Amino acid sequence: MTLEEDKAAVLKLHKDWWEANHQLTIPLMQSVYPSGDSYLMFNANGHPYFGIDEKTTLWEWYQGQIDVVAFPDVQIMRLSISGDMAWIGAEVVFPMVAVGEAGTGSDTWEMKTDPTENRLRATEIYQRDDGDGNPIWKMWHFHASPLPAADEPRPAFGDTGAARGLGGGPGITPLRVTGNGVRA
Repeated sequence: MTLEEDKAAVLKLHKDWWEANHQLTIPLMQSVYPSGDSYLMFNANGHPYFGIDEKTTLWEWYQGQIDVVAFPDVQIMRLSISGDMAWIGAEVVFPMVAVGEAGTGSDTWEMKTDPTENRLRATEIYQRDDGDGNPIWKMWHFHASPLPAADEPRPAFGDTGAARGLGGGPGITPLRVTGNGVRA
């Protein structure tokens, strides 16, 4: 594969992952990850999940607890591909509301009253390996954690997420991959 083909394959997985999040679509989510229990997730709720079976069980549980009311607004800050490894760093507005008593199920990631204030950052790690040794790109690790409030000043600099814009930073033109294709 060329670097452009690799980039297209990784961005498709990224797009599918975040679009699966919108309605907690389990089959689409499962298509992004390697087979077996090789996958590792550090969920925004603060807990780790091991392999696709645990991830599926988590999403089945979340289907009764949260509703993602719109496509997450995901702004890619960095995308790097080297050989059979790739990573993406992004900032996200995750518009969810509680539909069950447990909500996110965690004190680490408390749900905001305004769904557009549910902000997080994410790191996605990809390998050209489908879990069975075939050279197919899959996401092997995902790490999410809450972002500070958009108006909270950044220590030592004083700027805010709102002033930078979601995914913005020095020399960064954020890239959004959602819905029908790529939009910068």
